Formats: sequence, structure tokens, C-alpha cells
Amino acid sequence: MQRALYDPVDPRRLGSLLPDNHFRVNGEVYRFCGEKTLRRFMQEPELWCGVSRDPVNGERFIPSTRSPWVYFVGGPYYFSSDTTRDRFVDDPARYEVKRAL
Repeated sequence: MQRALYDPVDPRRLGSLLPDNHFRVNGEVYRFCGEKTLRRFMQEPELWCGVSRDPVNGERFIPSTRSPWVYFVGGPYYFSSDTTRDRFVDDPARYEVKRAL
């Protein structure tokens, strides 16, 4: 499921459909109204992304600054535990979430 078109940093504004204003977290596409909110999101995505799904075990959780993560193909992937992060690192293609922009 792709995120709504609203900018997660400034939800009063709509995110752009332009690919330059997109960013992925756990394979989900987030859209931004401009470069300023995109850059703010990219500095600490776990503060803005809300509920995510662990790509390995499917568990829903809210990432925090202490959540295990790894950068893979276009964005960070956050995990509910070190165990699921390690399983992802061992075979990332198996767990990668693929969404069209």
C-alpha cells in the first residue's frame, strides 16, 4: 500500500507527483511538497514515517531512533528486531518491497 499524497512533514500540503520529491522507507513511497520537507524527512525518516511493516516478519511497528535498520536500494529499511534485520541482510532480494513510483 502506498502512502497518501500528503506531505508527511507538512500534512497541510499535498506531496508532489514528481519523482524528485519522492523517498522510500521500507519500500513505501513518501511524497513531498518540496525539497525543504524532503530533506527534513531524509535526515530522520523514523520520526515522520509513522507505522511501518517489518519486511521480514510482517509485524507492524513504529520505528524509532533505536530501531535496527539498513540502507538498501533507494532508502532505509527499519526492522522490529536485530534478528529480522540480520535475516534481511543475508538475503535482501527475498524481502525487498517493490513499489512503483
